[in-house]
Amino acid sequence: MSNSLGTYFKVTTFGESHGKAIGCVIDGCPPGVKIEEEYIQKYLDRRKPGRNKYVTSRKEEDKVSFISGVYKGKTTGNPLCLVCYNYNKLSKDYKNIKDIFRPGHADITYLLKYGIRDYKGGGRSSARTTIALVIAGSIARKILKEFFNVKIYSYINSIGKTKISFLSKKIIKGSIFTIPNKKDIRKVKREIRNSVLECDSVGSSIKIVIGGLMPGIGEPLYKKLDMELTKNLIGLNAVKSIAIGNGYKMHRIKGSKSNDQINSRGFLSNKAGGILGGISTGQDIIINIMVKPTPSIYIEQKTICKEYKELKIKTSGRHDPCVGLRAPVITESITSIVIINLIIKQRLNLFF
Repeated sequence: MSNSLGTYFKVTTFGESHGKAIGCVIDGCPPGVKIEEEYIQKYLDRRKPGRNKYVTSRKEEDKVSFISGVYKGKTTGNPLCLVCYNYNKLSKDYKNIKDIFRPGHADITYLLKYGIRDYKGGGRSSARTTIALVIAGSIARKILKEFFNVKIYSYINSIGKTKISFLSKKIIKGSIFTIPNKKDIRKVKREIRNSVLECDSVGSSIKIVIGGLMPGIGEPLYKKLDMELTKNLIGLNAVKSIAIGNGYKMHRIKGSKSNDQINSRGFLSNKAGGILGGISTGQDIIINIMVKPTPSIYIEQKTICKEYKELKIKTSGRHDPCVGLRAPVITESITSIVIINLIIKQRLNLFF
């Protein structure tokens, strides 16, 4: 399996949903970066389960622990190892699917590929493994902000059929749903509540904004900025499609409406999402991510068992009715890791 992300700021993740711990090893983090557990914890708290009745009821503190690479609150330049231990495991909830493949999950593909499958909570394919990405991403974004003035944020702009209008970036921080408009929260709650009453789930979409990135980042032809971002973000659990800028609707408009015209002061619009020819323009990078509905639902569905016998299944256990609710901080983390690697690569290119 490919468990590492990045080349210069290299993150290797480990752990399973119901294993002893989930964590990461970061190689290439510069020395002298001030890192405290409280700083990382605020990002972990944004994705942790059991925060409210609209997410999975699994109760985990997700407290980060430093194993190596930090001395007196600062990085040493040696490999960082950070972990979160699993405590609230109910593996018995998954015994009924030990030899059954859940629709929409990686159960069948993992068995076909490896010949062995950890059925407890989805094992390595579980979204719980994204804890490691949030840990590493929190460190990457600290370096990006303090040394390069690059700031990354995201917000949910739709839940199911409910579209959310952008009102204020400040509102996002105080929202339990990472939503930029308080007026839309009631509609979002109703959408999720209705799906739960129907024993079903809903999808969502997330917008990521990278601000302050200098122009010239990205390596054409086959290491383009948008390629590096999309290929890693599409690897996030439940993400099924990604669009840069207005890419999700550009096939419906004419060139005269899709181009970003330029004058002596710069670009007059940002329909391309801050990337042209795979290289950053210096504008905000805009990424739109579509997240599928949680595949674990309580509606009876058709499937097969390990012996290829047809049967029906209702997924039990603790699951998010909308998996996208906890995803924004994860998307920010992946983005931060990708961007810091590209900036380091760009700086190295200046010397060689």
